[in-house]
Amino acid sequence: MRLIKNKEIERDKWVDLLNNSKFSSPFQTYEFYDFYNSIKGLSADVFAIEKDDEYKSLVVVTVQKEKGVKGFFSIRGIIYGGPILGSSDLENLDSLLLGLNQAYKKGIIYIEMRNSFDYGVFNKIFEDNGWIYEKRLNVKLDIKDKTIDAILSKMKYNRRREIKLSYKEGATKRLANNEDEIIILYEILKELYLTRVKLPLPDKSYFLNLYKSDLGKVFVVIHNDTIIGGSFCFFDRNAIYTSYYVGLRNYHRKIFPTHLAIIGVIEFAIKNNLNLVDFMGAGKPNENYGVRDFKLQFGGDLIENGRFQNILNPFMYKTGTLGLKLISKLK
Repeated sequence: MRLIKNKEIERDKWVDLLNNSKFSSPFQTYEFYDFYNSIKGLSADVFAIEKDDEYKSLVVVTVQKEKGVKGFFSIRGIIYGGPILGSSDLENLDSLLLGLNQAYKKGIIYIEMRNSFDYGVFNKIFEDNGWIYEKRLNVKLDIKDKTIDAILSKMKYNRRREIKLSYKEGATKRLANNEDEIIILYEILKELYLTRVKLPLPDKSYFLNLYKSDLGKVFVVIHNDTIIGGSFCFFDRNAIYTSYYVGLRNYHRKIFPTHLAIIGVIEFAIKNNLNLVDFMGAGKPNENYGVRDFKLQFGGDLIENGRFQNILNPFMYKTGTLGLKLISKLK
């Protein structure tokens, strides 16, 4: 058994593991690894445990930090989806987690694993390697063998009414056709993040490269030949993930662009025989969260897959937390 990394990884073995794992997601594919490394200022690493000429476990780690002064306080590793595991062989996961700790103990402050699956059977292995579980919710919509009418029937009355009104007023949705449309949609999203969300947003190149990649789908909502909303998604053979979605606020009292952006995702999933729409995050239990309420109104189920976090540099973690709060207050 050995740990290998980046250029040592053989892609045919990587694909074999993905095809035979119940923990497969687009965020753990070589396409995502290539995509993330194609963006200026971003990087990703991939680690695998090899045994008997096969990969037994694998993980893609994205390395992230804020721009400017915040970067010093915020360098971290984010694992989207969770590791790819071939079986319940705890030794393979133990070796993988140990390898991550050794690889990053001097380079980043912490690693966070944002689970798309239930890794509960492995909790003890995570704990033994310094990972702390945090309860986090998600909304998932099961669409296997369902029609769009069946999905709509599960939605709240107001949501169905707002979707019908949007269509009646002439709004439509479709896949994006070109890079110009991506840029227009990105500018709408950027405005939302600057004025309301107030969280970091990747550079425009991130969204353009996602559009051009094999694992990205971008949907636009149009009214009177104008883009008024849309969604940026990752997908694989099983599911589609709503990474970002947006609609112009107060555009029209009878048009709800964000609703149609989500409906476009759902219809695509149905037409392409996917099993699931993953809404990617619904906050912490027992805390009010408007985004969660919005996502649930599309008929999905509330799931707790949680997160694991491993603080590799406790001093920098505490210092960084205080530093980021101070910088925020000084703005």
